[in-house]
Amino acid sequence: MTIAGVVLAAGRSARMGVPKALLDFRGQPFVIRILEAFEALDLKTTVVVVGPDAPRIRPLLAGHDCLVVENPDVDAGPIASLRRALAVLQPARPAAVLAWPVDLPHVRITTVERLIEVYRRGHPAAVVPGFAGRRGHPVIWDAALFAEIESSEAATREGARAVLHAHEPDVCTVAVDDPAVIDRVNTPEDYERLVREWNRDIY
Repeated sequence: MTIAGVVLAAGRSARMGVPKALLDFRGQPFVIRILEAFEALDLKTTVVVVGPDAPRIRPLLAGHDCLVVENPDVDAGPIASLRRALAVLQPARPAAVLAWPVDLPHVRITTVERLIEVYRRGHPAAVVPGFAGRRGHPVIWDAALFAEIESSEAATREGARAVLHAHEPDVCTVAVDDPAVIDRVNTPEDYERLVREWNRDIY
């Protein structure tokens, strides 16, 4: 059962001021940290969706076996990037995609292994990590939801969470002991805090 990895790295990083994909986490750019996690998880197909910062990100990806696609509509939000990834994966679509936002490079690989284990055991419509009563990322989307992700007007307005809400009985939320799943790095202050915490070996 094939699960494709998708790195969502097309945002403008407006609040950060520099491309989040290029920020350093333990000696590696965020985007490479996630790509190497996918490689360790043995995901055979990986798609990296990039946006305005593509000229700066693409050179980093040269040594990795991944498909790179540009999202020309970054202002539409992450749903547009997920749609671009699904389009690239046609026609030989995987059973599911694991969509990982680039601003969460510190999610533990053991957390993602747990999400994959739950998906492969029961094949729910989606698998979402939960921490402290909140849902986070990355998310595994079953192929049964691809068409809705691609065409739903609600998803266009509200993002992929609209698809989750529409299929709530078939969504599996997995409680994890990993605060990183809800800890997105959006601002310089977020990044400074992350640096302090990883220096203390919290992650």
